[in-house]
Amino acid sequence: MRRYATILLIPALLFAALYLLTLTGVHTFDALSYILDVDRKPWRELFHPHHLAYGPLGAGIRLAASSLGWEGSAERLLQAANALAGGLGAGLFAALLARLTGRWQAAALGALLLGASYAYWYYAVEVEVYTIAALFLIAALWLMLELARRPAPLLALGLGAIQGLAVLFHQTNVLLSLPALVALGMGLRAAPATDARPQTGPALLAYAAPLALLVGGAYLWVGLGVSGFRSWEALFRWAAGYTTTGYWGGAVDGARLALLGRGLARTIAHPGGALIGLALLATLLLNARRLARAPRGALAISLTWLAVYGAFFIWWEPENIEFWIASLPPFYLLVVLAAFLPVSDQPLPRFWPALLLACGLALLPLNGIAIARRGDATRDLQRVTAAALAARSAPGDLLIVPDGVLELYLPFYVERPQAISLNQAMTATGAWPDACAWLHARIDTALGAGYAVLIAADAIWPLPSPPGEPPTPAERLGLNPETVAECYAPLQPGLAPLDLGPGLPAYYRLPAAQELAEGPGWDFTRGRWGWRVTGATPASSLQPGWALRPERDPALISPPLHLEPARFAALEVRLAADTAARDAQLFFLDRNGRADEARSLRWTLEPGPAAHTYRLDLRGAPGWEGVITGLRLDPVSAGDGGTVVVEWLRLAP
Repeated sequence: MRRYATILLIPALLFAALYLLTLTGVHTFDALSYILDVDRKPWRELFHPHHLAYGPLGAGIRLAASSLGWEGSAERLLQAANALAGGLGAGLFAALLARLTGRWQAAALGALLLGASYAYWYYAVEVEVYTIAALFLIAALWLMLELARRPAPLLALGLGAIQGLAVLFHQTNVLLSLPALVALGMGLRAAPATDARPQTGPALLAYAAPLALLVGGAYLWVGLGVSGFRSWEALFRWAAGYTTTGYWGGAVDGARLALLGRGLARTIAHPGGALIGLALLATLLLNARRLARAPRGALAISLTWLAVYGAFFIWWEPENIEFWIASLPPFYLLVVLAAFLPVSDQPLPRFWPALLLACGLALLPLNGIAIARRGDATRDLQRVTAAALAARSAPGDLLIVPDGVLELYLPFYVERPQAISLNQAMTATGAWPDACAWLHARIDTALGAGYAVLIAADAIWPLPSPPGEPPTPAERLGLNPETVAECYAPLQPGLAPLDLGPGLPAYYRLPAAQELAEGPGWDFTRGRWGWRVTGATPASSLQPGWALRPERDPALISPPLHLEPARFAALEVRLAADTAARDAQLFFLDRNGRADEARSLRWTLEPGPAAHTYRLDLRGAPGWEGVITGLRLDPVSAGDGGTVVVEWLRLAP
C-alpha cells in the first residue's frame, strides 16, 4: 500500500505543480460564467442543471478562502482547485497502472500521457467542470476493475457513490452506468459457485442505491426545494436543459466525422495530435493480442466505456475536446497495457514502451507552448477588444457584441456589465421576432437612460462559420445574416463608425444624450435617440422626422441630461404642424426631473403646415438656471386631430 501511495503522490505533486505554473489567463465562455456566478450570485442560484455540484463547490472554496483573508475573485481559487484535482487524477491513474502491471515504468508513462494531453492539461488550468469529474471517473475505473474480480458489496456501494459524484459534476457521466454493469456482471460470474455467492439483485441494489440516492436526491432537492419547481414538467425542462434546445446533436455525416477527427487530435496534442494519436493507436492495435492477458475486466470495461461515450459525443458535439477528456483514462489504460503486458514467456519488447515515452515527452513541449500561447492575455483578441471598448465607453453604456466570450469578458475584466449578444436575446425570448423586439427594447432603455449604445458589425451581420468549423450560434438558431441585419435596419441612419484600433473588429455607435446635447443635437430623421413621447400617438407623414398625432397634453421628453445654463445661448427646433392649436412650450426640468410652468418658455408656431425652424433665446429665460436635468417639448398644448412632425432639436452654444 505504501508503494502505491508513493507512486500516486509523485506524479500528483509534479503535475499539480505544472498546472499551477501554467494557469491560463484566457478563459472559455463557460469558465467565465462559473467565475461570475460564484463571485456574484447567492448560493441558491449556483446549481447548473448539467453540473449541479460545481457552483456550490466553488462557493464553498471561496467562502473558505475568504475566512482566511482572501478578498479577490474566485478565478484563481477555482483554477487552483482544478490544478490540484488534475494532479491527483494523474497520480491515481499511475497507481492504478502500477497495480495492474506491477511496473513503475507503466505507471509513469500512463501518468505522463494522461497529464500531458492537451485537453486534460488545459482544463486542469482552466475553470471548468471536467477535471474534477475526470478524477471521479478514474476512481470509478479502479473500482470497476476491482469489482470485475470480486463482487464485494462495499465495492459496488463505492462505485455507485463515486459515479454519483461524477454525474453531479457533469450530467453525461450517467453513461458510465453501462461499463459499471459490465464490471458487475463479470464480477458475479467470477464468484465461486457456492451458497455464499453474491446474488444479482442485491449486487445491483448495492451499486444503484447510492447512485440513485445521490443523484436523484440532489436533483429533487435543488429542483423542488431550492428552485421551487411545482410540476414534474418544469422539473424536467430544467434538468434536461441543453438537450431540449436543438443546438446540439445531429446526423453523423462526413462533415461530422471530420470534426471528430480534429476533436480527437486536439484532445491529445495541439498541434501534432493526429500524428501522436496514430502512434498511440498503432501501439494498441499492433499489440492487441497482449490484451488477452490483461487483468479481468480491463478490456471489456474499457471498450464498453469508449463505445458508449464515443457514440454519444460523436452525435452530440464531436469537435469539442472537453467531452473527450472522459475517454482518455480507458484509452490510455489499454495503450499502456498493450505495451507492457507480456505474451507467454517472451521478453517484453522495448520498442513500444520507448515509443510511448517519446509520445509522452513530445506532448510536454507541444502542449506546453500551445497552452502558454492560448493563456496569454496580451495575445487574446477578445481581451484586447474588451479593453478598447472600455476605453471608448462608460460603465452604463449598452454593448451588443458577437456571440461568444466577449459578453462575459466585458463585465468581468473591464466592468462593462451591460453587454448582450444575439444568443442571449434568443435565450431570453425563444423566437427571432421576440428576440429582435427584445434587442430594440434594450437599446431604447439604454438611450432613454442617457447612455450610448455600441454595436459590433458582426452582431449586425453575423459571419458564417468558416469551412470545416462547427456552426455558429446564429446558424444553429436557423438565422441567416440578412434576417439579423433587417432587425437593425431602423438604427442604421444613426449609427456612426467606431474605430477601436488596428486589427480590431468593426463597431458602430449611437451617441449618449449628453454628447448630442453638447454637440450636434438630436436629428429625429435618423432616430429617436432615447426621447420618449407622452400624450401622442405615431402618425404617418411625407415629411422627414418624428410624426405624431397629439392628444391630451402631448410631450417629447429628453433622456437625463446635465446642462450648465451658462454654456448655451439658445435652443433651435425645427417642426411642422397642421393642427389648429399653435401654442408650443419648452420646459427645463429641475434637479428632480420635474417640469414646472415657472421653468418654461412659450411661443406660437408659424401658420401653415410647412416646417419652420424656431430659435428660442435661453438667456434670461424663466428657469434657465441652476441644474437642468432634461428638456420637455410640448409642440402644441392639445391635440385636435392634426399631426406634428419634429425634425430636429439642438442647443446653440
